Formats: sequence, structure tokens, C-alpha cells
Amino acid sequence: MNNLALNSRAGLASEKSPMLGQSFHADVLPKEQNSKEARVEEITMASPGNDAIQNHQNFVENIKNKLNHYAGIIDSRESVTRLILDLTAFDIPTVIAGATRNWSSFLEACLESSLSSFNLIIAPSMTKLMANFAGKLFLDKEDQKHFDKLARFYRTELHDEEGFKNGVKRILNEEPKDLDRIANLYLEAGNNAKSQSYKNQANSLNDYFRNIKFKSDRLKSLIDFKETTLLFESFFEGGIWGGFGLLLRWFRKNILKQDTFTGTNKYVNKDEAKKLGQDLPLKIWQKVMGVGAMFLSPAINFTLMKLCRNRESVEKNKFLQLCDSGLDMTHGLFPKLGLLFSFTTVPKWFGALATVQGKDELIERIMKLFSVMPSWWLGHRVTNGLLAKAADKSLVKKYGVQAGIMLEKEQLNSYAPDPAKIHHILEQTQNNPALQKEARSKHAKVLYSGLSLHSLGVLGVSLLINQITKWRVKNKLGMP
Repeated sequence: MNNLALNSRAGLASEKSPMLGQSFHADVLPKEQNSKEARVEEITMASPGNDAIQNHQNFVENIKNKLNHYAGIIDSRESVTRLILDLTAFDIPTVIAGATRNWSSFLEACLESSLSSFNLIIAPSMTKLMANFAGKLFLDKEDQKHFDKLARFYRTELHDEEGFKNGVKRILNEEPKDLDRIANLYLEAGNNAKSQSYKNQANSLNDYFRNIKFKSDRLKSLIDFKETTLLFESFFEGGIWGGFGLLLRWFRKNILKQDTFTGTNKYVNKDEAKKLGQDLPLKIWQKVMGVGAMFLSPAINFTLMKLCRNRESVEKNKFLQLCDSGLDMTHGLFPKLGLLFSFTTVPKWFGALATVQGKDELIERIMKLFSVMPSWWLGHRVTNGLLAKAADKSLVKKYGVQAGIMLEKEQLNSYAPDPAKIHHILEQTQNNPALQKEARSKHAKVLYSGLSLHSLGVLGVSLLINQITKWRVKNKLGMP
């Protein structure tokens, strides 16, 4: 019976028999109403507007997932972390601050920033190349095949048999796990080839260090191999950064065609620049110091590593203890902070300060140096670290877990904590999928927000320094 006939009969029945009408109203009409409502709901759900909303929500969720994956990959690979940190906390602010001055200052900033990024990109490959060469000088033929694995020992682990065995335990406990986690992050991101490559590296490390044997005559060759690798890297990176001051002066004279301090070009003419001493030629002593800066890093590192060979002196001297642990590389490729300081900061700023063009540039360089140091040591701690501390408290409150997810346990009471790496976060949350999902989301927010805040802070300080130079110079010239 069709709906029209059914509806007609229901109407007649309701007029002639209240009881019968009640039956139809109670049973038939509500069913039709429910059916209509269901059809309306289906039409509403299938409407173009809802499709657009759903597509937008899927798009946003997909973007969030990708950002989380990228944050994990950035944080899991030290070379990428350092490159991103250098770009956001130095290179980009430096270029923007230069662009606000004049075209010449912008190009000089681009030179400095591109040199920094280029060095960070090629440094791991150069370290591996130098380790290979050092291995041929000091390791036996069998060990030469595994130079990249042996480079994962720390110098402090190569002084006696106990240190050697502790080093093997540390490597087996840390390195394959790190590689496996990186492999999983790439797998989540859909890069199967990269993922498999890291898994193969992890398996290879496990196989090698589970079967490695201690040999007394091996220790000396291993520490010679490690220290020679570090010295080769000192010549390479220290040479590049030590030569920055001379390179900048050459760039001004031969590329920009203006042999003068460029920071004040917008409001100082040539005669005024000469009066202020901003066009001074490069003197002999500056050339000597500029060249000397290129060899400063290997000289410092050779001296300190030689002093650290005397274990009794190291035990009695806190400075040597700091040098002993800091003059090394993590994962055999990436310099620790102390070594990075001797590779880059010391030779660069020594060479840059020695080759300045007049007092105005010297004062500005000194101000920049004192702004770089806090950023270098504490910048990511007072941005990413404090954000991570707040995120950790939020997770503890919501899930009732112990503190120490977004921070290492020893960092919990620090006023400027070092944020935990993604490896630590994944390990701490592996038994709670909901917690892990939120922790990874917070990790990504902390990473991106912290980098942005750090970058803006450095930019603000750079612009302030530029403005101070402008005030000083205008005041000397009697300008309003």
C-alpha cells in the first residue's frame, strides 16, 4: 500500500473512530516522522557545506600530524636540530636586522648567515671523512672498516679497560635505541627507505658492539684516532670561522666596492665616515691576527686534550674536567657544546674583532658578542625549556602521572631547564597511547613556539644594537 493511501485511511479513521485514529497516530505517523527525520539527517550530512567542513577538519588534522612528525624528526637528529636552531636564533634575525639598515649591511648579513648554514650542513659529512682518514693513520685494518662505529666512543672512555667496557655498555644502551626511534619517526612520516636505513644502522651497531673485544694495545690507537679526528675538524671548522673577519673585509672591498663600515651608510656620507675613522685600511697587525684566528681552534683543542691525558691533573682541576667531557662528539659526528664553542665562537669572534673597521664597528661587534653568548648558552632554555616545563605540569595534572615527561628528571627544578628530546618523551609515554599522543602534540608546540620566541628575542636585541650605533654616531656628528 502506498504512502498516500495509508495517509488517507489514517485521516478517515481518525475522524470516524477515535480509538482507531489513536492507533494510527501512535504507530504509523511517528514511524513516518522518524523516517523523514532520518532522510533529512542523511541529506544534511551529505550536504556540500558539511562535506567542506569535514574536509577542512581532515586537512587541519593532517597538517597537525605532519607538524608533529616533523618536530619529532627535527628533535631526533642533532644535525637538523642545530641547523634549525642556528637558522631561527641567528641567521634569520641577522639577515632581517641587516635588511632594516641598508643594502650593503643586508648582503654582509647574508654572507655571514650562509656561511653558518653551509658549515652546519656539510660538517657531519666532513667529520666522517676526517674520521676515515684518521682511522687509516692509527687503526689496524680490521678496525678501519668500522671507524664510524668506533668514533662513537667518548675520549673519557678510552683511558683504561673499565672505561672501555663502560663505553661499550653505554653505546649498546643508547645508540641503537636512538636509531630505532628515528627509524620509527620516518616510518610514521611515510619515508620507508630512510626508516629501513636507520634500522639497518641500529642492527649493525648491535652486532658489532656485542662482539667487540678489549685489547690493551687498542686503547692508545683509539684515543689517538679520536683526538686526531677532532683536530682535523678543528682545522676545518675553526679555519672557516677564524677567517670570517678577513673574508668580510675582502667582501666589502671587492664585492660591495665600499671599503668602510657599512652599518651607518644610510645616515653617514663618505666624508663623515672618514672623520669617524670608519674607512681605515686593513693594517698588518690585523692581517696577522686574522690569519692567526684560523689556527686558534686547533691550537686550543690540541693543548687542552694534551693536558687531559694526565688523569691525575683532570681529577684535581674542575676546568680540565669540564674540558675533558666537553671536547668530544655525540654519535661520533656532532660536537658537544664545549667543542662547538672552540670550533666556532672563539675563532670567529677573535677574527671578527681583530679585523674591524674603526671604533664604531668594534663597539657594535662587542655588543653583539655579549648578546650572542646568553642566546648561545641559555636561549633555548628560557624559551623551549620553560614552555616544556609548563607542558609537563599540564600533563601531570591531566593524567595523574609523575613529572618528567617533557623534561629530564634532573631538569625539573631548574629555572632554565633543557627540554627533553623526543626519544625521552616517547619512552616515558609508551604505555599510554592517549598520553603519548598529547605529549607529542605538546612537544611540537613547544618546539615551534620556542624557536619563534627565541628568534623574535634575538631580532629585537639585534635591532636595538643597530639603533644604539645610530644614536652614538649621530651624537658624535652633532646630528638630531
